[in-house]
Amino acid sequence: MSSIEWTNGLEEEVVTRFKELIRINTSAPSGNETEAALYLAEVLASEGIESTIVESEPGRGNLLAKIKGGQEPPILLISHLDVVAAGEEQWIHPPFSAVEEDGWIFGRGALDTKNLVVMELMALILLKRAAVESNRDVNFIATADEEQGSRLGMKYLIQHYPQWFPKGWVINEGGGFYLSAGGRDYMLYTAGEKGVCRATLFAAGQGGHASCPPEEQAIQKLAKAIAYITAYTFPEEVVGVGKHFFDKVCKGKATEAPTDSLTVADAADTADVMDATLQNLRQYVLKNSVAVNSVQVGERINVIAYKAQAQLEFRLLPHVKQAYVEELLQKWCGEFGLRYQIDSFEGGFESRLDDSVVMNQFEHFLRQHDPQVTLLPILALGRTDGRFLGTQGSDVYGFSPLLKELPFADVLQKVHNPNEAITVSSLLFGTQMIAETLRQICLES
Repeated sequence: MSSIEWTNGLEEEVVTRFKELIRINTSAPSGNETEAALYLAEVLASEGIESTIVESEPGRGNLLAKIKGGQEPPILLISHLDVVAAGEEQWIHPPFSAVEEDGWIFGRGALDTKNLVVMELMALILLKRAAVESNRDVNFIATADEEQGSRLGMKYLIQHYPQWFPKGWVINEGGGFYLSAGGRDYMLYTAGEKGVCRATLFAAGQGGHASCPPEEQAIQKLAKAIAYITAYTFPEEVVGVGKHFFDKVCKGKATEAPTDSLTVADAADTADVMDATLQNLRQYVLKNSVAVNSVQVGERINVIAYKAQAQLEFRLLPHVKQAYVEELLQKWCGEFGLRYQIDSFEGGFESRLDDSVVMNQFEHFLRQHDPQVTLLPILALGRTDGRFLGTQGSDVYGFSPLLKELPFADVLQKVHNPNEAITVSSLLFGTQMIAETLRQICLES
C-alpha cells in the first residue's frame, strides 16, 4: 500500500485545524474544554468517525473516539485540550489568535499540547480515509484538566470508562525533540515517568521568648536536617530507560573521575559529548532526587516556636518502592531527632524499548528523514496523563515530533511561557510522522 500523498491541500487542512483549535480558549483552571471537544467531534463526524464527549463537570469535556479493527494490540492516541493561563501583555500576538508569521504559528497550547491533538486527530482521519480495515483498534482520547492534575480528565475517565483504556501502545506528549551535542544529533522521546513521594518532617523542641532563646529549638533541628538532605547525593542506578540512555550517550563509560578501568582519555572523550543539557538529563534518568517544597514554623512575633515541619518531595526512578523512601527517612530522622509521615506515594513506570512496534516504526521514518539522528529514551520531565496507563501495563511513549529548527532548549523556553509557538514545518512533520507510522502499523504490518 502506498504512503499518504501529502498535497498542498492536505497540509492546509492540518494548519487550519490547528489554528481553529488554538483559537478556542481552554485555559486552566476553568478549562472550557467542552467547546474544544465539540469542535473535534464535528471534524470527526464529517469523516464518518463517531465520538463521545464525557463531561466530568459542566464545561470540562473529554473526547473519546475510535476506529475499530482486528485483534492486534490497540493503539491509544492521547493528548489534552486544556492549556495554562496566558496573560496578553508579554505576547507578540494575542495568545488565542493563532497568528501565522514568518513560518511560525503563535498561540497558547502550540507546543503543550494542541499540536499533538491535531497530529493525532489527522493521523486518525487519514487512517479512516484509507478505507481499509485496521488490524487493531485505534482510540483517540483528548482530555481535560491535565495541567491541574487530571482529576477531571484522565483520572476521571480511567475510573468511569475503563473500557476505553485496554492494555496497548500509547502515543503521548513529552518527547520528539532534537538535541545536538558533541557533534551528534539526538531525538528525545519519553519511555516512562518517575514516581513521586511526598513526606513531612516534624521537629519538636523548647519554645520560649525570643529575648531568651532556648538551647534546643525545633527550627535548629529541622534546619540541620534540611541542610543535610538537600546536599544528599543519591547513587546512579544504570537500569531500565537510564541504561539505554547511558549506553547510547556515554558508550557505557562513566563521565566522572577516571577509575582503574577508565583512562583519562576515555573520560575526556565521553565528557565532550556530555554538554550541560545531556549532563542534566543523565542525572535525571539515573538518579533519585529530593527537594524541600515548604517549611512551616511559628507565626507569632518574639516567640520561639516549639515545633516546625517541612514538606519533602522525592522524584524516584520507576523501580523504586515506598519502602526505600521510608528507610531513608527513618535514618535521617534518627540522626536529627525528627519524626516523619508519608503523605502520598505514586509509583513510576517504564515502557518496552527493545521490542516496541511503535518506536521501531517511528525510528524507521525518522531515519528516512535524517539518517544521522539517534533516538534517545528519557524519563518524562514531569507528570503526564500517561502515568495512568503506564502503571496499568500499557507501553507509553512521549513523542510529538518536531524538526531540528525547534530544538529541545527552545521548546523548554516556550512551553508555558509568553509567545509559545510552533513552526508550520514542524507541525506538518510531526503530523506526517505519526500518520505514516499509524498507517504502517495498522494497515501494512
